[in-house]
Amino acid sequence: MQVRMLGKRWRLRFVPNLGANRGDCDPPTRPAKEIRVAAGLRGEERLEVLIHELVHAAGWHIDESFVERFAADAARVLWRLGYRDAKERR
Repeated sequence: MQVRMLGKRWRLRFVPNLGANRGDCDPPTRPAKEIRVAAGLRGEERLEVLIHELVHAAGWHIDESFVERFAADAARVLWRLGYRDAKERR
């Protein structure tokens, strides 16, 4: 799937193995940029990692501790509001 953040495009992929990482994001200057999220994640954790990597895409310069806190808080709020992956709603 293609996603756009601040006018730049990334390919979003859910991949089977990222080693010790749950997700990662290529820098915005890289051609053929990708955001990768561990395929085995589910629920609020998957939402958190996705938000985390999207924040990196939108603000590569933003401090990692802010990205971590923001993603965790945003995921918790959205989860409490009922946001779910389409597969989880079935």
